[in-house]
Amino acid sequence: MRRIGAQTGALILLACLSLTAHGRKTGVVFQISTDSVPTWKVAVHNAQNLQQALLPYRVRIEFIAFGPGLRMLLKTSPVAHALLVLHQSGVTIDACRRSVLREGLTLAAMSPIVHYIPSGIAEVVRREREGWAYVRP
Repeated sequence: MRRIGAQTGALILLACLSLTAHGRKTGVVFQISTDSVPTWKVAVHNAQNLQQALLPYRVRIEFIAFGPGLRMLLKTSPVAHALLVLHQSGVTIDACRRSVLREGLTLAAMSPIVHYIPSGIAEVVRREREGWAYVRP
């Protein structure tokens, strides 16, 4: 499990503040492609910390899940409640529709907070091109 260190967190903060200062909408995209519960808990904690630290700047946060990470978006997932709380605070929870089908999951089994996108990796690339900070816990 990789953790976002203090230096990385500071760099994300500086990037977000720089983009916000220039009047551009900015955000932080979290790519999560693992079904490791500890990794998801770290991602949730990092997103909550970002929200608190960057509250005045209204930085958007987006989780993008694909591959095995989609299992954590199931209604019965061990992190389902934490993701619901994040979603209620404004975090977008995206799932790669192709990966959902490839992983043998059904849309009915997924949490109702999930927003489906055509391609998870394409969304990550698009967000990075837009200047969003990238985190992969």
